Amino acid sequence: MKKNLVKFLFVIFGLLLLVSAAYITVDKVAAYKSVLGMNGESFIALNRQSMRAAATNPEKNSSIYLLFTTNQQTHLMHRIRREGGISMQATVKLFTAGGRKPADEAFEFGLLYAKEESATGKEPPSAVAPGRNLVTGKLDQLPAGTTTFSLSICLADPQHMPAGFFMHCLFPYQISEVKFGDMQVGWDTGSAVPLYAFGADGGELSDYASGRADFSSAASLFPSANTDGKVLPRISVGLKAAENIGTWDNQARLQFSYGGEELSVRRTKKQTGFTLQLSALKSGYAALACTNVAAVTRMMLEPNSSALAAGENGRALYPFVTDLGLIFEWPRSKWRTEDYELYEWELAPHVLFFDFADYKIQSEFLTRLAYFVEKEGYRGTLVSDEFVATQHGYNAHDYKASDLAAFFTAASRQHFSLNARELLLKEILLANKVIIDCKDGSYSGGKGALISISRESPDYLRRTLLAHESWHGIFFTNEAFRAEVSRLYDNFDSRSLDFLRIYFATQPGLNYDTNDSYLMRNEFMAYIIQQPLSSIQKYFMDRTSWNSVLRNEPEEAAYVRNTEASAFVEAGRALNDYVFDNFGLAAGRVHLISR
Repeated sequence: MKKNLVKFLFVIFGLLLLVSAAYITVDKVAAYKSVLGMNGESFIALNRQSMRAAATNPEKNSSIYLLFTTNQQTHLMHRIRREGGISMQATVKLFTAGGRKPADEAFEFGLLYAKEESATGKEPPSAVAPGRNLVTGKLDQLPAGTTTFSLSICLADPQHMPAGFFMHCLFPYQISEVKFGDMQVGWDTGSAVPLYAFGADGGELSDYASGRADFSSAASLFPSANTDGKVLPRISVGLKAAENIGTWDNQARLQFSYGGEELSVRRTKKQTGFTLQLSALKSGYAALACTNVAAVTRMMLEPNSSALAAGENGRALYPFVTDLGLIFEWPRSKWRTEDYELYEWELAPHVLFFDFADYKIQSEFLTRLAYFVEKEGYRGTLVSDEFVATQHGYNAHDYKASDLAAFFTAASRQHFSLNARELLLKEILLANKVIIDCKDGSYSGGKGALISISRESPDYLRRTLLAHESWHGIFFTNEAFRAEVSRLYDNFDSRSLDFLRIYFATQPGLNYDTNDSYLMRNEFMAYIIQQPLSSIQKYFMDRTSWNSVLRNEPEEAAYVRNTEASAFVEAGRALNDYVFDNFGLAAGRVHLISR
């Protein structure tokens, strides 16, 4: 009983020490050089232990006070004005020599502000005090066994620059590193050194120890909308490896909530995390929470590259990285341009995805390309503007990098005048290194591919087209997937394949060149698994009764009917198993996130 009372009194004493330290003015400070600094200059240490940035005897003095030099403060002010804000991150190392282990010791971390400026501007202020921008917590709120961790706080107001920073801790500690970078708010316990990042107002470590993150206060730090010069940030979510992802029809999931919106995230074997773009979400800045906290290692709000902003010309050149499950209902109000929005598929890097406002805009970007790459009788031909204006290429498109390069090479060498949207397309492809400018009038294929759909398509068709075109994106960029598709194609029932060949060549709007083995394999795969496994048989059986099919291939259609499209169903099962095992996807579903 007596022992517990002593421990209780010690904790109370420690808390009082921190509270008092937070509001003690550091007057008539001595100026020493610290072992820490930036830009080749040491920080100014306000006491001797701050010189070493180490408090080895916190019972005697638990505080480290460090000031910025005039040059450092000016540099930080310029960065804040240029970048809109920065974060200051300090890495804290606990001294555990002799077997001492941290427990419920309290700590504070925050900014120092000058109470009066020095007369010359070259010396440190004669008085500084901690501001209200404090990060507070207890060491037992850190992950078990943690001996090194990082804290960061945002600096976003160049008119009220801090004079420096400080830390108090009732356990022996050292600040081993200080660095400045992009603003960030949230936490990351999945890295070797756990990071807890706070906004300009600071906060409580306990806010993050619960495995959630409230980004509401970040509205004052980041853009409120996508504008010509600014773009909304993203949330990076880290996940632990899933021990069991279930089956394709009963897949393991995690449930997240954000601003009243529910998100279901399917697990995959290789999944380490995912990105949530605020541009995709219905709410602005809100709290993110997961029902299974133990599975999450990171929730961090961080800026997108400024290059994503549309700019004064209203053109988006670089994509939002996202899961395709968020594209379908991405708010048009948050598009960066009126004509289209541009994405990169997080599951298949370098695959660019256009969602166009309507068929006309899509046609002006891609119809001439469609005839050049795929249309029988036109391949390799650059059709006229008049032709493009009167012909419908496809409701959705897909092109690999080498075909895109060949198109723009042909236009360059033939001095063919492309329209403004095709020139914009070339600029986008070059910017993202899907094609490479060889500087001799030719282009070579780089990494990735291009796929597109349009908002003009009705919802039911958009879902099918989204799946169809996305499978092409994987086919273009994943060699192992192409090999599996080729294996199935080469062993496919010959008469069922004859049906498919004639269908591809004769159906209005298709007119595929069936002599192109690569194209045939690609479309064979996509037409089979563009719909759920349960719908494959009906899809092909329905087509055997079309008048256009009966007119062009009555015997082949009868064969597919008599066999109940079994060859297509069997191939669908094999493809479904493969894409689930390797990507966590399934026939008819190319997304991991649902809402």
